[in-house]
Amino acid sequence: MEAKKVKVLCKNCGEEMSIDFNQAQFSTALQIIDGKKHQSRTYMEKCPHCETINTVTSEDKMEWGKRKGPNVKFIMFSGLFSCLTVILLVIVAMYFAFKGFQFVMDWLLNS
Repeated sequence: MEAKKVKVLCKNCGEEMSIDFNQAQFSTALQIIDGKKHQSRTYMEKCPHCETINTVTSEDKMEWGKRKGPNVKFIMFSGLFSCLTVILLVIVAMYFAFKGFQFVMDWLLNS
């Protein structure tokens, strides 16, 4: 599957340049509307003449080629596990803080 190459005019200098979907950096936008996923990619490439970043947005997956984007499920699960890890660390810290407070109170009251 071959990725698309788009010729655009630079926003700054007006020179013609090409954006190769296989080589250019991209960002992915994912929208879920009424249970349907709509995904688009915005490809960014610097103009070779003036170094201005030009963009092209594509919604057709056939144009994107074989390059994989970020896995949304992986990001969601990693965020969930990092949240659970923070909660567990807070619980452990509170446990030891309470044990320390209890030790200090016992020492003050028994001396």
